[in-house]
Amino acid sequence: MPCDRSDRRGRSRLLRRGDIKAGADGGPFVQDPADPDHFAGRLFETIQACRKPTIARVNGVAMGAGAGIICACDLAVMADHARIGTPEVKVGLFPMTIVPPMMRVLPRRRLMEMFITGVPLTAEEALQFNLVNYVTDAAGLDDKVAELVAQIAAQSPSAIRLGKYACHAMEDMTYPQQMRFAETLLPRVAQTEDAREGFDAFIAKRKPEWTGR
Repeated sequence: MPCDRSDRRGRSRLLRRGDIKAGADGGPFVQDPADPDHFAGRLFETIQACRKPTIARVNGVAMGAGAGIICACDLAVMADHARIGTPEVKVGLFPMTIVPPMMRVLPRRRLMEMFITGVPLTAEEALQFNLVNYVTDAAGLDDKVAELVAQIAAQSPSAIRLGKYACHAMEDMTYPQQMRFAETLLPRVAQTEDAREGFDAFIAKRKPEWTGR
């Protein structure tokens, strides 16, 4: 699923729907009980299905779904004044829909502490626990994101696309299954135009010209 502007607008609308508001019954959610497809699940599935690298730019307070989005992205850069937390327990809730992406990033004990205390992480703590890749001051946030984008853009689009696909597919496999999958996928990667161009450029000691095919 491509990550175009319409996707970003849709995710923005989904995030606004995640605000805690009282429904007609006084509860915190408004949802059709006959519809098992929750909007938050679609949000995280959209991020995971994106074939391009995703970078979370954190420049404020990222609570609840915001914390989950950060973990769902491939990379994350955070301003030193920002905070990341899961405060749902403070209003009698538990952040069910963000558990899957956060479990894939944070150690279990740290994750459980966030969930059951509701205490947010500082930027320094988020970096220490590998929740984000980099922490900068607010003035340098966009420069760091731009630096990462430039580094990614210089690489083979097809290698990144197939690599993301492989990493996501292997997450829930056993180790032997992961090895068999990798062995099967490697020849496919090597047969791409980008792989041939990359090898030719390496031999010729020149900069490769990627086609993304």
